[in-house]
Amino acid sequence: MFYCRLGKCEVCNDQEAKYTCPRCEVKTCCLACVNNHKKELGCSGQRNKVAYKRISEFTNLDLLSDYRLLEETTRHVETYARDPSKHYTASKELPINLYKLRAAARRRRTNLHFLPHNFTRSKANSTYFNWKEQLIYWRVEWIFPQADNIKCVGRRLLESEPLSKLLNIYLDPKECDPLYQDKLQYYQSAGPSGILLLLKAEKRSGMRFHQLDSSLSLKDNLKDKTIIEFPTIYVVLKHHKDAFDILGSDEDEDKNCVSSIINKNNLLFNTSDYSESEDEYNTSISNEKKYPKLDIPEYDVLIRQKS
Repeated sequence: MFYCRLGKCEVCNDQEAKYTCPRCEVKTCCLACVNNHKKELGCSGQRNKVAYKRISEFTNLDLLSDYRLLEETTRHVETYARDPSKHYTASKELPINLYKLRAAARRRRTNLHFLPHNFTRSKANSTYFNWKEQLIYWRVEWIFPQADNIKCVGRRLLESEPLSKLLNIYLDPKECDPLYQDKLQYYQSAGPSGILLLLKAEKRSGMRFHQLDSSLSLKDNLKDKTIIEFPTIYVVLKHHKDAFDILGSDEDEDKNCVSSIINKNNLLFNTSDYSESEDEYNTSISNEKKYPKLDIPEYDVLIRQKS
């Protein structure tokens, strides 16, 4: 009687197993069972190159696998370094239009930050400062969590307009875009008195929000707030208020604004003047724990051992 060392197929339990999954080691008999096990277990079918293995089980093949993984990582790093779009893009000087926009926002007590130009949020930003009118026209993202989190975008909204007027194009059934009409019907039935406007608090851990006053202008609502590129406002039904972490006051945000202006060593956001402390970096590197150097044989030696 023929004996299969893999045993029965672990998926259908009918045929003798022919294959072993490199990742989860499930035994299968055919392509259909292979696909079923991937779907049910969420398995990619690719070997886990960084899976833990005891020293007692470590072989020359495992060492060779690690060596090739390091080579592959090196190739990825070199490829990344040669790609101009992936280079560090923060610059000391902002374009004149962004410089004027940030200065205008600062005069309005709004702490405005810009991301590097190749970020999606930066590319989508249509906010601009009208020099002749001395007015900011904001891009605003409106997110409706109780309507499948649909996102509506207001482009170039005048800062002097009250939020209630800016939002009315979504709450008024006569003005609302038919594309959003069905999903926003709960908001429209609740009306302005039944909703809350929450501004996402930037540069904070987790999702935290500032509560806005719909009767005030966009300009007044953004005072003493930190904005990254443009504001994102969540429109929430009042009876869902407890599901959101709402900040009680702006005192912490005020301190955050001051500290962000003082701290010029921000490597993510574009600033007009920043400095990088090379001495501090070298000191931190020198203070790291020293690890013994591993005696890894050359690649040719490993190949000869394998053969």
